[in-house]
Amino acid sequence: MTFSVTLISQFILSYSVFLNDAVGAFSRTTSLQPSRQQRTPTIHQLRQSVAQSARKVSDSILDDHDDPDLRLGDVLDANEVQLAQSILSASTERLADVITRHSVWTHHPALIDRILQPNAYIQSTEEWLFRYLGVSTSDAKKIHLRWPNSNKCFKRLGRLRLHEWLAYFLSNEVGMSNAQLRKMIVSRPRLLAYKLSKVQSTATYFREELELSCDEFASILQAYPSVLMHSIDNRLRPNTGFLQNEIGGGKDNWTAWKSVICSYPNVYSHSLEKTLLPRVAFLSNSGEGNALGLNKSELSLVISKFPPILWLSEENLRSKLACLSDSLELSGQELRTIVVTYPQILGLSVEKNLQHKMEFFLNYSEENCGILSKAQLKEFVLYQPALLAYSLEGRLKPRIRLMQEHNISFYYSPKNIMSYTNDKFDLWMSIQVTNWSIL
Repeated sequence: MTFSVTLISQFILSYSVFLNDAVGAFSRTTSLQPSRQQRTPTIHQLRQSVAQSARKVSDSILDDHDDPDLRLGDVLDANEVQLAQSILSASTERLADVITRHSVWTHHPALIDRILQPNAYIQSTEEWLFRYLGVSTSDAKKIHLRWPNSNKCFKRLGRLRLHEWLAYFLSNEVGMSNAQLRKMIVSRPRLLAYKLSKVQSTATYFREELELSCDEFASILQAYPSVLMHSIDNRLRPNTGFLQNEIGGGKDNWTAWKSVICSYPNVYSHSLEKTLLPRVAFLSNSGEGNALGLNKSELSLVISKFPPILWLSEENLRSKLACLSDSLELSGQELRTIVVTYPQILGLSVEKNLQHKMEFFLNYSEENCGILSKAQLKEFVLYQPALLAYSLEGRLKPRIRLMQEHNISFYYSPKNIMSYTNDKFDLWMSIQVTNWSIL
């Protein structure tokens, strides 16, 4: 079979818009007049370059108006598909025959106009991905900040793999919306480098083994996308078993813990041996000092109300327990009652919350007139520990000042008055007699 080396060179130089690797391997031979023995290796090199660049062809063949589905059939018509497939999978003889007979230019001029013109705009993989997800400029900056070499990684991964990855999350198996998927990728872009098979295994674990709905699983991915990066056997299943069996409830009562997993999926970010089990031991300890000595039912109740107590440091917990105990002169049983009733109190900062609020209630000044004694404040906190969680400037001070202006004593008001809505509080104030009590 005879063919023109010059013609082959022209074809490759035109094709180099999106097959740059092929140019380097072939262009060095264009100035030579190879013998018959040299011709076959040259065509073989060309075929290898085309085969190695198949991903780049599929990556570059789409323009701005193409749907990001990577099948050639969605981009080209039937004749163009046949040609593209023949180029990408041609044997040496077939490739030489196609080039020699001018098949490309003669039979498929539309394809040439579309992808071989020198000024054609070829969309990069990153541009395609961002267009597919609807990523804004600000979100794109976040992705680059969180994954500095993301552009190179997207190119290496290729559109086919990325599209399969994204399509899986948009399918009924996961059921995420495009907006949810975009938020997850912006938050944790490195997830795109994870194998789809691993991601599918994790999704199967949550959807089938834990029987989470699509909405529940999607909420977990929104709050803590890194859950997909954890080992099922080394992290997910052990931590789940810890919640089910060690804390209480077991598998039969799993629905009681489902809300915990959905609300605080970062429980999976903590080691069972290094964090969760030691914290349970601390809360269960009944030794000296401010030890709580919670039994299993109390521990189950506390963790279901406030899961972050499992990963607050022991030093952090000790400082808050000491602040409550010392400031209000609480006994061990009283301290335990407060924690079991409202464990969220241990999530408040000592310096920014607890100290300021207790000083406001206890310290005498012209501003607050000595609102409560220590014994009275203790009585209020034991009745409703959430009193110390309300905003000092947004709720506590404004309501107490309003009561003082009408000569109403806070101590004689309902002990849960701070939990009233604004409308309910206003209604309560409107029916009080000015001299209802003395200050």
